[in-house]
Amino acid sequence: MNASSTRRLVAAVAGLALAAGPLAVGGLGSTGAAADRTATTAVDTTYLADTLGLPAQTVVETVTYDRFQWLLQQPGQYAFLIGSPGDTGFKANAVAADTAAKAAGATKIYWFDPNLSGYAGADSARNLDTRNPAGINLAAGSQAIFGNTWKNLLGQYLGNGIKAVPSASQTSVTVTADDAVVNDTTDPAWDFRTGQTAAIGASDDAFFVYDKDHTSSGTPDKVVDWVNLSTSADVPGEIGAAFTAIGGGAAIDSRSQFAWWKDAANHKHDLAFADDARYGGDIIDDADNADGWRIKQITYPELLHLLEVKDTADKNFVILFGGTWCHNTRAVLKYVNREAQKNDVTTVYNVDLVLDGGTTNGTNGGSNPIHIRDNAYSGATTNFRPSYLYGDVVRKYLKNLITEYDPNTGTRVSYYPNGDLSAFPDVVRKLQVPFLVNYQRGDGANPSSTSVKRQWIQQNADASTGLPTFREYMTEWWFTSKAPQLGLSFAIPADESTLTDPQKQQLAQARANVTFAQEGLAKLRTFFGGLPGAVVSTQTVTAPPVSYGVAPKVNVAIENEYGRIPAGTAKLVVAGATLTAPVALNKASFALPKLVPGSYPFTVSYTGDDQIVGFSRTGTLTVTKARVSKVTGAVVKAPTRTRAGAYKVTITTPAGLLKAGGKVTVTLAKGSARKTVTGTLAGGVVTVKVPRLTKGTWTVVAGYSGDARYVAAKVAVKAIVVR
Repeated sequence: MNASSTRRLVAAVAGLALAAGPLAVGGLGSTGAAADRTATTAVDTTYLADTLGLPAQTVVETVTYDRFQWLLQQPGQYAFLIGSPGDTGFKANAVAADTAAKAAGATKIYWFDPNLSGYAGADSARNLDTRNPAGINLAAGSQAIFGNTWKNLLGQYLGNGIKAVPSASQTSVTVTADDAVVNDTTDPAWDFRTGQTAAIGASDDAFFVYDKDHTSSGTPDKVVDWVNLSTSADVPGEIGAAFTAIGGGAAIDSRSQFAWWKDAANHKHDLAFADDARYGGDIIDDADNADGWRIKQITYPELLHLLEVKDTADKNFVILFGGTWCHNTRAVLKYVNREAQKNDVTTVYNVDLVLDGGTTNGTNGGSNPIHIRDNAYSGATTNFRPSYLYGDVVRKYLKNLITEYDPNTGTRVSYYPNGDLSAFPDVVRKLQVPFLVNYQRGDGANPSSTSVKRQWIQQNADASTGLPTFREYMTEWWFTSKAPQLGLSFAIPADESTLTDPQKQQLAQARANVTFAQEGLAKLRTFFGGLPGAVVSTQTVTAPPVSYGVAPKVNVAIENEYGRIPAGTAKLVVAGATLTAPVALNKASFALPKLVPGSYPFTVSYTGDDQIVGFSRTGTLTVTKARVSKVTGAVVKAPTRTRAGAYKVTITTPAGLLKAGGKVTVTLAKGSARKTVTGTLAGGVVTVKVPRLTKGTWTVVAGYSGDARYVAAKVAVKAIVVR
């Protein structure tokens, strides 16, 4: 509130003293139903053209680390491109590979960028080139961990002399040198056995054709043919020869995003939760692809490109944070895809903030620097994790993000902006996965400060303030799918009275978790059903009664079924004065000046924005009378048996408030005798004439009748002694 509006309000309400009444807010129960319509969300179609100069009809497709290592395990024959846009000549070589593949009749080349951040050149301090971990701007231990992601690919699939052994959970690997390991026996590309020199160096880019089952003289020869793109004098010719070596371009296979999601989600679920009755069976099945699988995992550089798309102001995207490693994310994949299909959302972009998909060094634990959604430091190591990859995105692109964690009072992500270790650390909100948002950058020079147009998150109310609190929908597959045992270690009997008391408690908790999960699925329907366009909200307006002398407040908490985040200005009209307050975090608060007692009808309104439609709500603010601080009496002139006297009564009020007005009745008593005199206060003081009194001590009671601001009071004050 500004000073001028305060003055206008004080002037408008001065002198009002209406009867006090309870808060009465009208029309707060209205709500809107989700529209049955096709969502107008966007698809980023220009990443490969903008990044590599590839034509619109390219055969090149990006793959994340998680999907790349999965492809290397699949039967069939595949073509791969390894390199980073910042590498010398890589862009031209990628175009040459695309041209050669089309000429050979191949329909797919998978491109894996081993620089997981994509930063290079002027931004090389932020590079995460796993082929050259010593050049990563992190502590030595973290460099080694990032380097192991590349060594894992060499050890299990592509190279010789490196052994990579996955753990039983397949979330980490142990990497060692071992000359006995051979994946590529004939003319190997990456040979690290003792005495050998790799034909493709750590800074070289490569094209290769691959068949995991290919052998030579009974020994694995998975890389059927390869081209060192960094040294070749005839890239198109050598790529053409590589296609010929594997049987021609028509022999090249492809595997869809759906095939990967289905296999990865189901396999990882089975590894961790094998008992179908207890934890539920397969998460994804072929029926989920009947209308086209909509969830597409993208790399971090692709995310940055998507976040900068600004050709039209209204272009928006659906982004799901999470990965196949995350059981909470797996729990809702089927339903996210289903709602996307129902609302004709072409693509839900998936971003895994564990850059290797949780395959080489654990998943989202604090000891894993590959997990970027955590603090930059770990113990005494300040540059342990490239948290700037997360922090810079949230700070620049997702400014109005709402999370369960409050960064001011709880868990958050601390990072060095732009990876600059000399910069003062910044902190941003820490999301928990799965985390679903609708993002719209706008077409300005900088991303909109309200780019997050919709979120999938539970909104509650603080019991004491009535203001919003939030909870992310982290649940489990056995709750979303309602597995027979709901994750419990015992079967649920038909006669539940046979359960022990602890089992009954566990069952009750499991059913509560099912309720939460099913609410989350309902809110998924709401999230997708509201894409895009303003939606109807519900509002809770509170105006707690206050007494005179206390500045009242009017609060409005805004909630909607669509996870929308309004960011405009709300207006309060009371007694002819108008106040404004910003809407932030789904609330607006108006602080009023101190008002005289009475009932003040008010109207809270919001004109609406691209998130919620406007609303107007009425209510009544009640200001009750205050208590006076003190009532005192003093003899001004003592009465006698023959003459009258005078007595002064002072009504003291709280500091800063107006003086008391109204009447004071002074009652004098001695035995059964009574005398009463009345006077009117002036400036909180009144002196009354006391009649002649008989000898003795007369008790005095001052009765204050109250006025427009103060309640009545009756107090025994100083006695009068007549001699």
